[in-house]
Amino acid sequence: MSAGPRPGRGSRRHLRGLGLWLLALLLTLLVFRTWPQTDPQVSRLFHDPTQPTRFIGDAHPLVHAVYQVVPHVGRWLSLISLVLVCIPRRRFGAGGPQRWRGRAIGLLAMLVLGLGLMVNWALKEHVGRPRPVHTLEFGGTVAHQPVGQVSTLCETNCSFVSGHAATGFVLIGIGLGAGPIVRRRWWAIGLVSGLLVGAGRVMQGGHFLSDILFAGLFMAGLALVVRWAWVGWRWRRRSRRRPA
Repeated sequence: MSAGPRPGRGSRRHLRGLGLWLLALLLTLLVFRTWPQTDPQVSRLFHDPTQPTRFIGDAHPLVHAVYQVVPHVGRWLSLISLVLVCIPRRRFGAGGPQRWRGRAIGLLAMLVLGLGLMVNWALKEHVGRPRPVHTLEFGGTVAHQPVGQVSTLCETNCSFVSGHAATGFVLIGIGLGAGPIVRRRWWAIGLVSGLLVGAGRVMQGGHFLSDILFAGLFMAGLALVVRWAWVGWRWRRRSRRRPA
């Protein structure tokens, strides 16, 4: 008996997905590099010098509440996912519980590799982009830094990219190990959540529009890579279990 067909069709889909993602990344970068004032222009829509923080978002109770709650949601998701992953597989029955353990693996990968390592460490701590509220255009003390440049104008917890928005985008990970319908559903939930949370951060002057869009692009790219690695690992695991 053979080990079953290689996931060739799935691999081609993954390659197409990565190709589309790369195209979207390059086009978004091109837009913000060609028209660098797009970010300040969007932020100016929410600028109000009469507000204590100079942006209307912090005066809105719902926006402020989301800002406060989202980091706690990220921590709880990390804890719940870690607990589910650490419980031995044999402890789960077939069906729903087993599926949710698999979904916790995808979510934990997005939280650790995406939110923790890529966003909060590699990008926010090393790109050095000042937040809108800190720039000269909005009453701050430093110049606006266009996307695609590394600067020393911000030393830590900087603007590029948005950690709050990335926390919304991590929900994509829940569907990474599931079938197409469930996977698309969680992709939609994750993208909408990240964009809504990110919109609140733009309204607060905490992030530029590009910080939100690139957070989504980077998290989506990681999700594609994790899905590709997961499918390959499943195929190799099943191949070893079947007789030649």
